[in-house]
Amino acid sequence: MTQILAAFRILLPLLYATLVAVLGDIFFRPGAATARLRRARPLVFFVLSLHAVYIGLHTIHEGHCLLASIFELCSLIAFTLLAIYFFVEMRITSEASGTGFLVAVVAFLFQTASSLFIQSTSSIEHSAILKNPLFNIHVTSAIFGYAALSLSMIYGTLYLWLFRAMQRNSFGPVFDHLPSLERLERYGIRTTAVGFVFLSISIVIGAMLLGGSSGIYGTLFDPKVLTTFLVWLIFGATLVIRRVARIEGRKLVLFWMYGFAVTIISMTIVNVFVTSFHSFL
Repeated sequence: MTQILAAFRILLPLLYATLVAVLGDIFFRPGAATARLRRARPLVFFVLSLHAVYIGLHTIHEGHCLLASIFELCSLIAFTLLAIYFFVEMRITSEASGTGFLVAVVAFLFQTASSLFIQSTSSIEHSAILKNPLFNIHVTSAIFGYAALSLSMIYGTLYLWLFRAMQRNSFGPVFDHLPSLERLERYGIRTTAVGFVFLSISIVIGAMLLGGSSGIYGTLFDPKVLTTFLVWLIFGATLVIRRVARIEGRKLVLFWMYGFAVTIISMTIVNVFVTSFHSFL
């Protein structure tokens, strides 16, 4: 099993690098982008399938999901980014999109870091909670949620970039295969909705796990819990104001971009500099 996992850790970065090349061809080279996207779909599905097999084999061999170290998490993040992109955007239309190139680059970097630095932890004694299926669903849902919200940031950045170029009437080859402003907004809302659902699942399961804790009052005010809940509120508000207040376009994109700034705080500053009960991993 160890040799099989080692082979996957060599193969997966190579496959993600291939995706970067294929989707980069759609992003940068004009002409026949839709046909090239159609050929890229099976490759994306193939990479996702192999990565899912790797996650399953790793879980069986190590006795826990990809949660025990930062480099295990890197591989899971790469998988979730590509999976959500495939779900949200990989549809064949007359207006092909090259945004998958940006997703593939980020996923490639995460998986490469994981493959280079991951170490076996099967002989290490971990917290018993890592073997709790409910906890694994809780953390995995959170990662899917944050991955979806990261994609919404990519779409929001592209939206503002394209919006500014249209105002200045200055376009270059890189804009040839970007989606329209309307589609970028739609993709951003779609990924926001996916992220909101997964974060909701994570929060509910987290509350269930805390229900058996004697220190529930203190953990409710843990910085990580508070910032995650704030992120959940902001992106939930994004969905509500779009439907109820009918706010669309640049104002809506700016609102969810501010939400992503809070996400960055939650995922980096709080995790690194603030003591948290989540640090037991």
